[in-house]
Amino acid sequence: MKNRSFLTAALAGLVLSSALTPVAGAAEVQFAKDTPTIQMAEWEIVQKGAAEQTGARVMIAAGPTELARAPTSAVRYDSQTFRFPSGEIRVLKFRKSSGGVLHQITTETQLYVATGSASVDVAGVRTELAAGDVVHLPSGIARNAASGAEDTTLVLHTVTSAPAGAKAAVVRGKDNPEAVIESGEKAGVGGARVAVQRYAFDGNSIRVAKLSGNGQTSPAIPKVDALIYLLSGRMKLHLGNEIFDVAAGDALREPAGVSAHWEVTEPASFIATNGAGPASTGTRTP
Repeated sequence: MKNRSFLTAALAGLVLSSALTPVAGAAEVQFAKDTPTIQMAEWEIVQKGAAEQTGARVMIAAGPTELARAPTSAVRYDSQTFRFPSGEIRVLKFRKSSGGVLHQITTETQLYVATGSASVDVAGVRTELAAGDVVHLPSGIARNAASGAEDTTLVLHTVTSAPAGAKAAVVRGKDNPEAVIESGEKAGVGGARVAVQRYAFDGNSIRVAKLSGNGQTSPAIPKVDALIYLLSGRMKLHLGNEIFDVAAGDALREPAGVSAHWEVTEPASFIATNGAGPASTGTRTP
């Protein structure tokens, strides 16, 4: 294993390239059951050496062989990554029994605390986060919240939609009450109820939608790609002239220029953000 300080630049470049370079044949819908869950570990060391090798470092291990070499004090967690032509969704699941939260931020541009709690740097300031909070341009090391370790799920996005000079920001879930969409694009039709929490920041936003009742949402044609992760429930996604059954843990891309709507089959929720667009193109019939 190598020192994390040397791995960061190479890892960031590799992940960013694989996430944001168009991938031939990349599926618009990626199912959790078909997406590998990688067991990982991270831990901190204080290294004594010359020049940049001196000081605190975060080490990382992935896969059975590397994990076997990790110290017993390492924080262990599950990682699942969904890659699309216009961005990447990464879901990290930490357990209290495995040490809580420890994760070095690399290429991630947006962070959503789905469950539990954590802390990260926001514009250089250590910031405590609770479930439902969002950080735009997080940095540093995600750690246990001050209240201590607990089971925590982080949903991380890497996208290029932020403008040059965008500022890091935290948006609290408690400050963003749900609003029911009564009309227009994405409104409920035929008994469906759609409630949305919107977290806005420089050049982009994160939307957490909750759908219930019988019916569907109004069809919409996005101007930019939307990257979506299903948090709970089950629905049917109508994408162009295709229909997909999706459930909690699945991820998808609504391509720019392609008509999309949801058919509600049971109460469900998802998190969405914009990827790079409108340069990205959909291949399906609008």
